Amino acid sequence: MRICVIGSGIAGTLLAWRLSGSVEVDIVTGPPGTDATAVSGGGVRGFETHARQRRLATESLHELLGGELREAAGYTETGCTYLLPWYSGLDRAVGEVEGAELLDLEQLRRRGWHGLPDGTVGVSERRAGFIRPDLLRRAILERLGSRVLKGPVLRLVPHPDGSVSCRLPGGGRRYDLVVVAAGPWTPGLLAGSALPAEPYRTKAIQVATYQVAGPLPTMFVDETSDLYGRPTADGRLLLGVDTHHWSVPPGSSRPTPDLAAQAVRIARERLPHLELSAPDLLVSNADCYADPPVLTLWSVLGSSHRLFTFTGGSGGSVKTALAASRIAASDLLAGGRSRTTTSRTENQSMTMNEPTRYHTVGIGAGPSNLSLAALYQNVTTERLALFDARPGSGWHTPLLYPGVRMQTGWMKDLVSLVDPRHELTFLNYLVTSGRLYALINSQFDSLPRIEYERYLAWATERLGVVNFSARVDAISFTDDGFVTSVDGEPVAVSEHLVLGVGTRPARPEYLSGLPADRAFIADELGSRLATMHPAAPTAVIGGGQTGLECVLRLIGSGFTDIRWIGRNQWFRSIDDSPMANELYRPSHIEYLQGLNRSKRREMIDDSRYSGDAITPGGLRALYQANYDAMLTLGHFPATLLPGRTVTASELIGEDDIRLCCTTTSAPEEHVVRQLVVAAGREHVAAPFDAELRERIEFDDDGEMLVEPDYSVRWKGMNGHRIYSFNASRYSHGLTNAGLTQLPVRAAIVLNSMFEREIYPISDKLCAVQW
Repeated sequence: MRICVIGSGIAGTLLAWRLSGSVEVDIVTGPPGTDATAVSGGGVRGFETHARQRRLATESLHELLGGELREAAGYTETGCTYLLPWYSGLDRAVGEVEGAELLDLEQLRRRGWHGLPDGTVGVSERRAGFIRPDLLRRAILERLGSRVLKGPVLRLVPHPDGSVSCRLPGGGRRYDLVVVAAGPWTPGLLAGSALPAEPYRTKAIQVATYQVAGPLPTMFVDETSDLYGRPTADGRLLLGVDTHHWSVPPGSSRPTPDLAAQAVRIARERLPHLELSAPDLLVSNADCYADPPVLTLWSVLGSSHRLFTFTGGSGGSVKTALAASRIAASDLLAGGRSRTTTSRTENQSMTMNEPTRYHTVGIGAGPSNLSLAALYQNVTTERLALFDARPGSGWHTPLLYPGVRMQTGWMKDLVSLVDPRHELTFLNYLVTSGRLYALINSQFDSLPRIEYERYLAWATERLGVVNFSARVDAISFTDDGFVTSVDGEPVAVSEHLVLGVGTRPARPEYLSGLPADRAFIADELGSRLATMHPAAPTAVIGGGQTGLECVLRLIGSGFTDIRWIGRNQWFRSIDDSPMANELYRPSHIEYLQGLNRSKRREMIDDSRYSGDAITPGGLRALYQANYDAMLTLGHFPATLLPGRTVTASELIGEDDIRLCCTTTSAPEEHVVRQLVVAAGREHVAAPFDAELRERIEFDDDGEMLVEPDYSVRWKGMNGHRIYSFNASRYSHGLTNAGLTQLPVRAAIVLNSMFEREIYPISDKLCAVQW
């Protein structure tokens, strides 16, 4: 068997060396210049938060320290301190690493660490340090000798018999089996060969070295600030910080001075005893990342071809490459039969019996999460998936009667308020669907709600990230992140979780015991109209927008005796004045965050009718429809009954329902034949399992504590975050569940999730001083 390994980084070199004793192996170098292996910090340790990485890292370190490669790699022991928030299961993870111990915050302070967030712990390893990956690579390439071919590979050509040709600058070669271990060049090579390249992506890495006055720390990783570093062999300090710069060109070597300044600033906060000079060496490059973040062998085209990848181990693979290359070589020598599916993602769920790995999972595919997904796709190559129980796209579909109007303007779509050039604007929907002029010439004061639903369906189709008919019944948290289960089976693992579960119709207790075909919630009205009696007394309970729409639907369907019952002293329209609209600006949301909870709640309750009421013009439409019908019937078909609270109901005989109401003067009773309840909606709780729910922090009202960035406060985050839309009325005000600030909320979450200002939220030109 002839095998070709493409890429001479540390991963590809070790894999070729493992194979060379058993089969004929060629290794093809990449483009000339510095690569990720050359600029790697070379850190080796056993502890990793990802369970599979941890196993590979501990096995690699054991082989390095006890084997022939230690001297060739230039191993230097420094010890390691890994700083992170405590999480459930951390004790068990630390116990898997020989000689590792947990340090509390006070022990970390005694070792020179300062400014760490509460809840931070440290994992200390004595037998950890660094190697020189470039030195190890050169030593192995010398052993391989004539089997090293000058690259780069220009194209891959799979053949019907399963073999693969590699086209090189000097001609082509055909192999029984090919492994692409080209680091950041991997996705480009695959895509350029018309092969699946998902889910690989490139990311910038940058490190600098500094002269230091003061005792040097151990090698360290600080998850709370993204800073990492280690001593060098000549007494300097190497520092780096997570760049969060994705989709950079492979081979990129232009340093970013701001990152070096950021690393120094954080180092001075965390290790104030150090006196750092200006950097005397600053290097940067790109590396390859993938989900799951584990260096392993994956099939590109399934069992029909013998083409694999070996890259994407969450950046530099030095820590895990020894063990990972041994396992990969064993699989390849067995014929590659254990990897039989068509992509890295499918392998993960089908071959390994593991759920698919995502960066972010959203529960629910309503407007809030669709807005997040739309903005997300334009700023990162990370993977996101939404799971929704519905069989297809829709938005309050049972209530979409002809004539029903939106309560927000068309500019407040999924994206426009923060990214007006986005392809998923409502205006682009109108243009691409050919309905722009028809809608403009119809001169609607308020947009038809059916049109908005069709816009959401159009956007959903283009996003391609929604899994319908997927009712999430459990969310748990493990060492690998959040595990989302559908029908009892884990389907996704993610770093972050976004809750957009929305609301459901409230069902008052007085509905129980009444016949379901004559007493039901508003969502069922459309399906029950055909069996209802237009001349029979019919009550609509609920004085809000949905109640109004039900009354209008009944009048339009020829009903002649409608009783509209509401609790408030009158049926209120939304206050759509300029001053009321100031409540829906980012500046007001920011203002609310500075108030104590009781004052904030008082202000939000006081202003609720700026949003929790009837669409402007809605009552006019009802009065006009009621008057038009009166001209024909001789009486108003709809009687408005404000100031009544329904407290109980009972069935009278076989046909009638008695409603018992309180009023401001005396109790009342109303006898009707049919009853439609539009009593508002209630929030749906997230399906956390018992262990995760125990870690969520709740307020005195039993609601999740939601921070200004929409993150949920919970114990043991370990860098994983939960965000919640639609469940923070008394922390974020009336915009919490409405449509007016969809993209602003999504942008705030993205800025928080990626810890940088991706979307500026600017609202300075405001005449109101709150």
